[in-house]
Amino acid sequence: MEILERFKQRLIDKENPPEAVQEAITLLEDYSKFLLDRNRNFETAESEDFYDFSKVLIGENRNSGFTYEVFIIFGQFINNHELVKLGREVFDGSEVMVNFSKRLIDEYSQEFRDEIFQDLNVPPLGIEPKDKPEYTKKLISRFHDKVGEQTCVEFLAKGLRDPYYEWRKPDRERFLNSKNIDEFLAEKRKRFIASLEQHEKEGTLFFTQEIDKSVLDYVRNQPGIEGGIRKGNILTVSKIPHEIIKYLNEEDEMLKAYYYCHCPWVKESIKDGTVDEIPNAFCNCSGGYYKNYWQIVLDQPIEVKTVKTVINGDSICEFDVYLPEDVVKGLD
Repeated sequence: MEILERFKQRLIDKENPPEAVQEAITLLEDYSKFLLDRNRNFETAESEDFYDFSKVLIGENRNSGFTYEVFIIFGQFINNHELVKLGREVFDGSEVMVNFSKRLIDEYSQEFRDEIFQDLNVPPLGIEPKDKPEYTKKLISRFHDKVGEQTCVEFLAKGLRDPYYEWRKPDRERFLNSKNIDEFLAEKRKRFIASLEQHEKEGTLFFTQEIDKSVLDYVRNQPGIEGGIRKGNILTVSKIPHEIIKYLNEEDEMLKAYYYCHCPWVKESIKDGTVDEIPNAFCNCSGGYYKNYWQIVLDQPIEVKTVKTVINGDSICEFDVYLPEDVVKGLD
């Protein structure tokens, strides 16, 4: 295929190792053949095709991070937003159950971890979104029942996502170069909106989201998103909806919650009506995401409280970040 020849040349021009180039092209040739058997191609493929092929890759032990990076890069090369989204969704939160398993061993024991996992293995990279909540229902419920509500909350509030230290380190420098926390928050939000404006202008994706004027208007009118609202030492932050354009155009409350939710280990259970099988405590993991961010930025321990979640019937997910006294001293 001509498009694969051009993509191969692009990879060569970017000085990728020859073996990596060949692996990438072989992967895409295999995907093309898979789609052809379904009377589809790269442009007409749907998410079902992508995840069915991903099952093949899992079965062949080819579901590496490299594999899904290839899909993302190729999607960008052919300007296929859907393929880019699907590739990025594979990575989104993929470390959660891996880290859950590791922390059970580190903080309890191998035997305790095996008791919680029982008949389940750590889910492989590339599984379908609809299959992910089953892990959450079983694993988090077992853990919750074993240790109790408070211990479960405290464990999850440490976060199960990776800390992404290098990605967040520039914000530590920005904080140190700011007059105070309020200036840092204002600049943080300003940069965020400018980034969305750039995505809207260029027609590129913000992670997995397309950005249009309705998105920009919504974010500008929601000060809790990204920067947050500070009152004393409490900073209240909320998430930008995960599928924001669909969220803004939806009237059904259940589907609005579905489009809002970011967590791939919960999201599909909202849509199929089984979300009540997941302990509410699990959303403290999202609080842990903010906890890790602010601990890197402020370089000291931070407490975060999960205040609202869509799986608990709220319209948004909201978190209170408790800023240290030395950070807010003299500002109010």
